[in-house]
Amino acid sequence: MTMVSRILICCRGEIAHRFIRTSQLLGIETVVIYSADDDEAPFVLAADATIRVEAWDPATLIETVIGAAVDCGADAVAPGYGPLAENAFFAEVCGYAGLVFIGPNVAALRHTGDKIAARTAAQRAEVPVVPGLTIDADVETGARAADALGYPVLLKAALGGGGRGIRVVTQPAEFAGAFAEVRHEAMRAFGSDQLYLEKFLGEAVRHIEVQVIADKHGHYLHLGTRECSVQRRRQKIVEEAPAHNLSDDVRQRLHDAALAVAREVGYDSVGTVEFLVDASEQFYFIEMNARIQVEHPVTEQITGIDIVEQLIRSAQGQPLSITQAQVQFHGHALEFRLCAESAHGDFLPTGGHVSDYRVPEGPGIRVDSGIQIGSLMSPMFDSLCLKLIVCANHRAFAVQRARAALDECLVAGFSTNLPVHAWLLSYPPFIDGRYDLSICNHFPSAHALPAEDARLMHAVAALARHLQPPSAPAPRPASHQASAWTQRNSHWLLS
Repeated sequence: MTMVSRILICCRGEIAHRFIRTSQLLGIETVVIYSADDDEAPFVLAADATIRVEAWDPATLIETVIGAAVDCGADAVAPGYGPLAENAFFAEVCGYAGLVFIGPNVAALRHTGDKIAARTAAQRAEVPVVPGLTIDADVETGARAADALGYPVLLKAALGGGGRGIRVVTQPAEFAGAFAEVRHEAMRAFGSDQLYLEKFLGEAVRHIEVQVIADKHGHYLHLGTRECSVQRRRQKIVEEAPAHNLSDDVRQRLHDAALAVAREVGYDSVGTVEFLVDASEQFYFIEMNARIQVEHPVTEQITGIDIVEQLIRSAQGQPLSITQAQVQFHGHALEFRLCAESAHGDFLPTGGHVSDYRVPEGPGIRVDSGIQIGSLMSPMFDSLCLKLIVCANHRAFAVQRARAALDECLVAGFSTNLPVHAWLLSYPPFIDGRYDLSICNHFPSAHALPAEDARLMHAVAALARHLQPPSAPAPRPASHQASAWTQRNSHWLLS
């Protein structure tokens, strides 16, 4: 067992701030490594010490982070859900450098990071998978495999994730173009152009996941289900726990299936097993995410368990502090991701400085935020600004509370997806909890704020900010300057 006293946090935004809070409660010092764009970010101001770099280059990300960790005397590295979170090579290098990787073991990362290997593991565990085929790197072989599987198909990168490296192909004439696109995107984003095919089940299915936790002593438990079917560009924007409208039998079988997959890959950390569930409640394994998820707060709200704490404990080799019998579920929680993106139907990322910022308060409301007034939202990074989490004794009350909370929420300075959330909370299928992956297809662009009105709102917010009396600058944490070695290697990217 290795006790951690100082963690280098190599992620950004609200998840970095989330790690800082729990680490400090555990008596662990925190150091964040960040770029100039985040000079005034809340997570930078909250850390015990900081390492600032000016420029970045993805090609030298790993050596820069490892060098910074060694330089500042850290004994652990926390990647959150950033680009290094599921990187088996990075985890292996951490071990060579004598650093604790706050995540699962290297072998488990390799099993889960390779979607083909993960499918194989699920099949060994006798968990149903979406029908699919592995294909070689030439388009002719791929086209024959797609014909054998039957259209429509999903063409997916073996090392893909986060909605990238995936295309729906509806007919043979589209295959060659989609194949080239996915191969290019996969190589650029994941360093491998290996692809595989899955039968496309359509959008009349639900995306449901199970939160699992394990330690290095062979203990496994689940923290229930989450519903993640509100998505755009194959990325989640609303989640809730527990998943609604599931029979008790199917819910239990999902729990069992998730734990079976975790055991099969030798998992020993916090992770999520994801499934598609059709109208008849038949479910299929699609992947396992070997990291903490953006949506983990809804599970925390209904269980009272600090998932980040369990992640850190497991990484140090400590046994789980809870048993399955001690996991109790109370009420219902919803999470709304407020993102810097256009809500005019395309959901493309936007950016700019936050000119005004207000979030709701009150019982059953939690805000995990990565911004404040003056913060820069750069299109180079993830578009997530904050997560609004609401909980109540039952789902109907949680929806009602969410509607009131969102009415009090304001982020000005650029377009956000707030109109999408407002529409959802007035849309009967969402209110009733009877929706699937097609729900965002029904969002009418008329609900989005017209561009002229958006510009006017931003101008008014900026003027109001300008007319406010000046406030004293926030105190900065002690800054740990990077050594010469780190400065020479300070070309990296966090997202």
